[in-house]
Amino acid sequence: MKTKKTPLGSEGALIVLSGELDAFTGPPLREELGEAVEQGARFLVLDMSQVEYMDSVGLGIIVGAVKRTREQQGNLAVVGPQANVLRVFEVSGTKDLLNVVATLEEAKSRLKGLQLDDVEGQ
Repeated sequence: MKTKKTPLGSEGALIVLSGELDAFTGPPLREELGEAVEQGARFLVLDMSQVEYMDSVGLGIIVGAVKRTREQQGNLAVVGPQANVLRVFEVSGTKDLLNVVATLEEAKSRLKGLQLDDVEGQ
């Protein structure tokens, strides 16, 4: 699992994930998401368009992250998951909870408190 974090305004972060998100690769991501929230990112956008596989441990990490953001009066959105990863969200019933959307623009409308215009190229 590789990640790339980009600030979004003063209270958010865009985190681009690539590779596989599972029991083996997930713990470092859990730490990174927790640190982002601790450092003031109340709004997280996870770009999962390059995630090839996700298991229940990976799903649990994302659910935990949304709980942490909401404790800070924030939220989280998942952008662009591939079909097999989208299926995990659908089957688990977490698609709405995790604001799973196709585009960054849709994430912007879901996370109304975040100024996503600060992302280059948007």
